[in-house]
Amino acid sequence: MCVQKKSTGILGGSFNPVHYGHRSIAQSFLDSEHISELWILLTPESPHKAGQEAVSYPLRLQMLESMFHNYSDIKVSNIEQQLDSPYYTVQTMKYLTDQFTDRSFFLCMGQDSLLNFDKWYQWEEILGYCDLLVAARPDYNTDQLPEKISRQTHYVDHRPMKISSSQIRERVKQGKDISELVSAEVAQTITQNSLYRK
Repeated sequence: MCVQKKSTGILGGSFNPVHYGHRSIAQSFLDSEHISELWILLTPESPHKAGQEAVSYPLRLQMLESMFHNYSDIKVSNIEQQLDSPYYTVQTMKYLTDQFTDRSFFLCMGQDSLLNFDKWYQWEEILGYCDLLVAARPDYNTDQLPEKISRQTHYVDHRPMKISSSQIRERVKQGKDISELVSAEVAQTITQNSLYRK
């Protein structure tokens, strides 16, 4: 008897800080027919952002959990903190497929990340562990993608929000309001811990 594997999306990032744009893209992935749940993995440090100063892992995790605590089909995970540095996606996907044999995985990303996917460390090996689930953006052209990537790529409808973590950090530094960009809980954590002031 063939048991149907549970389809799980993986959305990783440094979330420094998490914002409504992240919540929007997470909802778009869940609204697709491809996955039944989404795991959001907080990375201690992105390899391509090595050396960039980030808020402590526990505080970023706290903000991430507060943003998604009402979602029964979203799990915020600290799995990557248990892995070895550097935190390459290929290492994470290998770990997940080895540990959770009852699941099939989709690596979730925005279309801007897809355009650079063939520059990722061991990207071909990543595709041996999962397909890609991509939030489509009308202003990006992916016609030139290598065939090996395009045949394992599935698109979901998404209307991107013009919000970035760097924008929020800059607004906090300038003493500007961020209430329309992050949840009240995230804003409270930023204020109480004097984050992003320098």
